[in-house]
Amino acid sequence: MSETIPLIEFETEYPKLYEILVNGNPIYAALRDGVNVAVNGGGAGEGSNMASESGKVSFRRIIDSFVKLNRFKKAKTLIFTSAVYRRDRGRNLAAEFLMDKYPDAVVFEWPARNEGFDFAYFKDSLKNRYCPLEWYLIKYKLYMRLHRKEYDRYCDECRVKLADIFPENSDDIPDNHRRAIEYIKAEMPNSYAVTIISQNIFRKLFSKYGNIEYAVDFWGSARENIIPVLPVKPQSVELQHGIITRIHPGYIYPKFVKELNLDFFKRTLLVYGNKTKEMLTEDSIFDPDRIEVIGNPRMQKYKTELLQNTDKRNLILFASQTYESDGTGKNYYDTVIPLLQHIEKKIIRENSWHNYRLGIKLHPREGTNAIRIYRNALSHSEVFDNASQLYDLLGESFVQLTVSSTTLFEAAELGTPTIMFEYNGITAKTAYGFDVRSIRNNSDADILLDQLLDKEDYNKYLEYIIEKSREHL
Repeated sequence: MSETIPLIEFETEYPKLYEILVNGNPIYAALRDGVNVAVNGGGAGEGSNMASESGKVSFRRIIDSFVKLNRFKKAKTLIFTSAVYRRDRGRNLAAEFLMDKYPDAVVFEWPARNEGFDFAYFKDSLKNRYCPLEWYLIKYKLYMRLHRKEYDRYCDECRVKLADIFPENSDDIPDNHRRAIEYIKAEMPNSYAVTIISQNIFRKLFSKYGNIEYAVDFWGSARENIIPVLPVKPQSVELQHGIITRIHPGYIYPKFVKELNLDFFKRTLLVYGNKTKEMLTEDSIFDPDRIEVIGNPRMQKYKTELLQNTDKRNLILFASQTYESDGTGKNYYDTVIPLLQHIEKKIIRENSWHNYRLGIKLHPREGTNAIRIYRNALSHSEVFDNASQLYDLLGESFVQLTVSSTTLFEAAELGTPTIMFEYNGITAKTAYGFDVRSIRNNSDADILLDQLLDKEDYNKYLEYIIEKSREHL
């Protein structure tokens, strides 16, 4: 059974969750990842065993933010991106594509909190068309200190709305629905209050932006926090920034949502391929006239402008993820690290693997705590931080290992096959839509890696991965 079905069943039981709005933004939509985990038997919102990391805020970016928010007020296109969206040698290739596509475009980037991302920002040759949003962060922190009672009032307002949806005492609620309800009651009041406050701040920051024709979001959460309160109503656009599957809580919605007629679901989507367009129209609620197939602009630009061919291909690269820190999976590191330790020993001990090396590529949202965990456990392997060059590393890789990262599709385009670690019941069909060689234990790791040393087997498997990945874009 598809993991999406229990989520859709829950939402069909409680459709009014989508009617709790802040300026047309359905607050519940941001909680669907956690709800999906809960209704499928997981413990949503359990959090991480690691201490949280706040990171540093760059004073230089704060000044840059204040100055450019005033300088860019005549812009016709506003592009919003996350600071953790991977730059390639200092360039944000997807943002460059959007700046070429839309008129008079400037890019707004969320706070980095990371020296590596700060360095990439200031190294960017187009930085004069970028504006950090650190000034928003300063105003938000000050607002929360001075208006705590207002925040509490908004939280209470949301709790009243939820009380009208969920019965207080009912014995016939299934356990998975009960877990989801508890998660929503715990998390949604904060999301509701924070969204109202964020929108109030952004309304003032962008109050003089009267020429906007397009507002484009990718990894920037502008669709929730900024676009609804811009002084004019631009065309809302979203660029696909990762692979979309039939279980993606950010895009696959129940059919009844379309009847709500919300602008939130009417944004134009720029997607990688026809398969994605088909999913969004047939399995979800998006209008085909609002979906434009453009390919993967970051990959296209990288391959034509930055790709450096290498014959080295001696890296076994593990693409790490954030299941544990996101609260969507328990004991992630305790599961993957023993397998990685076995592979590390294999490389050290076996002559056939002496020319290879193991590397760990952190997810953009993994920080120093994850670096410490991997380095303590894998003393003979290299840990690449979250600001390192993913595509360059994939171009040096003999094989990529991962739990379910969509970097499989990017690796295939760069000539690297992927083998999957099984974790938390996630299957290759669920993650990618097709079968991928999978490792459950040390014996599997030995067999599957050794198979790849056979050149014929390697090329055959790589061709299969390339073919299937392109079919599923």
